[in-house]
Amino acid sequence: MVLSPLTVVLLSGVVGMAVAFLVWLHRDRPGAGPLAVFVVAASLWAVAYGIELAVPGLSTMERLVQAQLTLSVIIPVAWLVTVIEYTGHPHWLTQRRTALLLIEPAVFVTLVWSNHAHELIWSGRGTQYVSASSVTLVPAYEVVYWGHMSYILLLILAGSFLLLRMLFRSNQVFQGQGLALLLAITVPTVIQTLFVLDVVPTTFNPTSLGYVASGAVLSVAILRGQLLDVAPVTRELGREAIFTEMDDLVIIVDDERRIVDVNAAATALFDGDQNTLLGRSLPQASPTLAETVPGPGERTQTETALERDGSVRYYDVRVIPLYRAYGVVSGHLISLRDITDRRQREQRLDVLNRLLRHDIRNEMNVVKGNADLLRDTADADERERLNRIMSTVDDIVDRSNKIGRVTEALETEQHSPTALQTLLDSVVSDAQDRHPDVAITLTCENDIWIRGGPSVLIALEELVENAVEHQATDAGPVAVEITATRADRTPGVHVAVHDNGPGITDHEREVIRSGTETPLKHGSGVGLWLVNWIVRNLGGRMSFPATDEPGTTVELQLPAAEPAHATDEPAAVHGENAD
Repeated sequence: MVLSPLTVVLLSGVVGMAVAFLVWLHRDRPGAGPLAVFVVAASLWAVAYGIELAVPGLSTMERLVQAQLTLSVIIPVAWLVTVIEYTGHPHWLTQRRTALLLIEPAVFVTLVWSNHAHELIWSGRGTQYVSASSVTLVPAYEVVYWGHMSYILLLILAGSFLLLRMLFRSNQVFQGQGLALLLAITVPTVIQTLFVLDVVPTTFNPTSLGYVASGAVLSVAILRGQLLDVAPVTRELGREAIFTEMDDLVIIVDDERRIVDVNAAATALFDGDQNTLLGRSLPQASPTLAETVPGPGERTQTETALERDGSVRYYDVRVIPLYRAYGVVSGHLISLRDITDRRQREQRLDVLNRLLRHDIRNEMNVVKGNADLLRDTADADERERLNRIMSTVDDIVDRSNKIGRVTEALETEQHSPTALQTLLDSVVSDAQDRHPDVAITLTCENDIWIRGGPSVLIALEELVENAVEHQATDAGPVAVEITATRADRTPGVHVAVHDNGPGITDHEREVIRSGTETPLKHGSGVGLWLVNWIVRNLGGRMSFPATDEPGTTVELQLPAAEPAHATDEPAAVHGENAD
């Protein structure tokens, strides 16, 4: 059965209203509200056109044409609002801009319904048969109508421009969605243009059907492809919030190094606000910063010092190229992170490190030498005090050497697979040579490999030495047990060192766990601190598991390594003086 034009139009109107209802159910999605208005207007347009084909009187047909022209005004406006919301720019629709947008449609609708008085929309009317039983009105449109058609095309082109810009900046998912929106409006717009220009050889006006079909296509995308459920508006708003609110200074320049955008934090580098900076040349606004921008397509990272209001701040500068379509470089994004405090802290640490490793140690050697000379002529009481002085000096020098060894190891080492058995054998052998009366037992599973450098040996030596020094409170012998096993439930290798000494106090364990010391809560030495630094640098951790046995157990969790490319040579650091 061949459906008549009247039946087709009325069916499309009914289908369009059903589609509009489904779209309205998704009105919480960006752009769904105006899209529902779009589909409703197109559906009512189709219904009005269908009734026009069915009624016989010219006066009634004219009123229906006026209704269709009124509904046609809604479609391009609703389309533009849909695109604006979908692309993440609803803030553009201020009250003033919305009023300006609606001036032309309001004037046009007023002229449509008062056309009999001025005939600015159409000046004559005739009829044509669409089928054997259907007749349509054929107005002779005047200049105002053609001006309105130009305005419709302008709105559609504006929305299409926003979509095209999004297509070039989005990933594949959003590109497909944007292309669906673009095609959905292009096809019926082209059909309408060709029909009113009499290019299409038919008396049946397919424009309303085209817009209904477009609404249906977009709605299917909503329900199946989640067109507006996964809209780029969320991503664009997130990017805008990050750019605006982040503490880092961000500047965007074009290929001629003109400032095209800055965030609020970056305005502190320049004279003027964000609006006055746009379009200015970066070499003129900040010559020092402009020197960090590489050639087109290049990226770089460097440090620079910038002066502002008489003070100098240091920044870590990262510059990355920005690309548009076909790999063309359109500019650079410059990100600056203030590292002044970090730089000053590193300088202070360098000075303290030098004082501890060189100056204090040398001065302590002078103190020890003079105390040794005085001891030859001192009486018994004075000699005892001088011995305490020399012992204290030795402790200070020993700590300085430890910190020097660890600092040098952490600054220069490269991690590589190492056999744990070899490391522990070396540690136990050296400890027994220094402390022959200490009972040290070692239990290590076969073929255990860890990833580390020379600092691992230092950490293991320090743990064993610390266990030896914490002797039992009674007269019993000192015993140290070392156990190395593969971790069952956690990644890596576990190395436990247990002694039968008095144990580490709770407050000292808490200091090591928290990583901070205060005047009221601090550790008794630097040994465990050094071990903790080394283990954290490797990506492991140190803990103090509770045991039923007396004494202290310190457990290290170290990263495991495959033995395929490992070496059996222990990563050793020898010598008391690291310098």
